[in-house]
Amino acid sequence: MTIEDNKINKIVKNVTRLILTNPQKIIREEDLRNLSEDFSFEEIMSEVYLNLTNVGFELIKTKFLDQQYYILTSDGKDDNITPSQYGILALIIALSKEIDENIKIEDLKDMFSELWENDVQFLIENDYLRVFDEFGIIKVTPQGKATMKNIIQDLQLQNLLNVFEKE
Repeated sequence: MTIEDNKINKIVKNVTRLILTNPQKIIREEDLRNLSEDFSFEEIMSEVYLNLTNVGFELIKTKFLDQQYYILTSDGKDDNITPSQYGILALIIALSKEIDENIKIEDLKDMFSELWENDVQFLIENDYLRVFDEFGIIKVTPQGKATMKNIIQDLQLQNLLNVFEKE
C-alpha cells in the first residue's frame, strides 16, 4: 500500500467516524470536502458510502437553503414520529414539491388547525420542519426529507389527495 493509499484510508476512516458519531446525523458537504484535503472527494465519499452500507446505514445527499448536506439514515421508520406526524410531513413535502417550496405558516396553520399544537409543533421542535418567521414560511429540513426517504420519490400531491378522497 502506498503512502497516498494510507492517507486516503485514514481520511475515509475519519469521515466515516465523524458521520457516525455526529449527534445530529447531518453534515454539510462543504465540511466533508475540507476533510478530503487534496484527494478526490468523490473517491473518498464512495468509500465512506461503502463503509456505512456495510454496517447497515445509508447516506443521503440533499439540498437545504442553497447548501448540500449528507444525512445518515438507516432502514425502518423513525420511532420518534407518530403515524399522524408522518402523514403531516408527507403532505407538507408533497405540497412543497407541487405548489411551492416556501409554504406559508398561516396556510399550514389553517390546514392543520386541530393538529398544530401537538403534531406540527413536535415536527418543528425536533427539526423536521423549520419556521422562518421573518418570511412567514415553513420549510422541510434535511432531517424531515431523510425521514421520508423510502417514499419521497412517490410523494405527489394528487396521490395523497386520492387517498383521502371518499370512495
